[in-house]
Amino acid sequence: MARSRTERAFRALLVLAVPVGAMLLILAGSTVAQESSPSASPSTTPTAPSPTLSVPQATTEPLPSLVPAPPLPTPLIHPGDRQSNSCFDCHTAVNPTQQTVSAQWQDSVHGRAAIGCADCHGGDPTSDQITVAMSPSNGYIGTPGRAVTVGICGACHSDIERMRASNLPTDQYAKYFASVHGQRLAAAGDTQVAICTDCHGVHDIKPVSDPTSSAYQTNVPALCASCHADADKMAPYGIPTDQYEIYQQSVHGEALLVQRDIRAPSCASCHGSHDAKPPLSTEVVEVCGNCHRATQTLYEQSRHAQLGRVAPKCWTCHGTHDVSQPGQRLFLHADNAPYDCSTCHDPATQQLRLDITQFENEADRRCDTCHHPNSTIYAQVQGIATTLADAQTAYSGAETRIGEAASLGMIVGDAQVALSEAKTSLIQAQAAVHTTKLTVVTEHTKDTIDKADIANGIAQGKIDESTSRRAAMVIVVALILVNCLIFFWIKRRLDRELPAEG
Repeated sequence: MARSRTERAFRALLVLAVPVGAMLLILAGSTVAQESSPSASPSTTPTAPSPTLSVPQATTEPLPSLVPAPPLPTPLIHPGDRQSNSCFDCHTAVNPTQQTVSAQWQDSVHGRAAIGCADCHGGDPTSDQITVAMSPSNGYIGTPGRAVTVGICGACHSDIERMRASNLPTDQYAKYFASVHGQRLAAAGDTQVAICTDCHGVHDIKPVSDPTSSAYQTNVPALCASCHADADKMAPYGIPTDQYEIYQQSVHGEALLVQRDIRAPSCASCHGSHDAKPPLSTEVVEVCGNCHRATQTLYEQSRHAQLGRVAPKCWTCHGTHDVSQPGQRLFLHADNAPYDCSTCHDPATQQLRLDITQFENEADRRCDTCHHPNSTIYAQVQGIATTLADAQTAYSGAETRIGEAASLGMIVGDAQVALSEAKTSLIQAQAAVHTTKLTVVTEHTKDTIDKADIANGIAQGKIDESTSRRAAMVIVVALILVNCLIFFWIKRRLDRELPAEG
């Protein structure tokens, strides 16, 4: 009876919960829409933000304000609706080229969402008469120019109501005109810069989550290189064209392009996508920190970070496009480095000045490029390098010992657990280098060595146990052989005596 009343009460609560939950979802969706909207009305023209504009070279000099984005055009108006598309019906019958274009549109995100030809080209998609369908009086514009194309894309992609169904952001138009691409288009009328269709395609637009999309994470470097590795295209801007080649050989390029790890950074990860621009020298730590958060926190504890604007940054030691695997080589040059005070200080003012061009060569990215052998800091660098090398040696020795024990058929799970703890401490020690504090690094290396010694001891115990077992086995086998010989001798003797008795 009590159970029946409980079930009825539960059902009643469930009936009430459904409409209440629905109301909460509606209210939440409305709140999110209002917060994400650039204005109270979807038709209001968004304006570009007003941060400073970056330039292709890393710099700390003041930069001019952004040129405002052009007014956002309204979407093309045409007599048809989304169910009418005489353009597709006619163009599929024109010639193979037009058939291909039509098929590309049909399979694209626009085709699947019933965004028709007239939405971008204008005209009347309800008429099968070319003089009507392609009449300027019906809004037909034909192939839009490059600048017009940005406006056409922006007109729809800034419309909150249109984008709500696709759950797409509506700030790309404003972001584009905050980029170096958009700024050149707006300020100089440079139509050679990248526009929407250069990256996303024209008729064959695919979701960026589609691995066959040119804007998919693993395809982004080649996409950017299609312009930035072209010497003729980059010549007017004085931009080098070897970044893609260099990136391919970096740890980032290896992870993304070879190992297909989409967590690895592409060009857009550091420079942005719609708002693409080179990060300022002062912004580099924050850009790298988007992925390397723990390392950024350690760096902020360092003496380097305390130097402020002129401080050594990530690129000082690791480079930019050519980021390589870190290691002991990054501490000191093998031979005395040919550097003097002017390497890091302005000869006239004696002020510290670090420029990204000073560290383009990987061989220059060493601590003793700036800190010379007679300095106190040089000795500290030596101490950090030595204690890390000792920790690495202890870890490698334990790893080798565990391998030997495993090859003898011993169960080494407990030793591997201890080794993994040593590995964690070693990684922490290597990361602690960014604090530039010997005491912090030493704390972690000591922990690494202690844990590696434990792992090594466990593994050595396994090896000793295996040796003991093998020795015992030899004794047992020897005893068995002796017994066999004794039995064989007894049998032979009995065989000789039994016939004689018979």
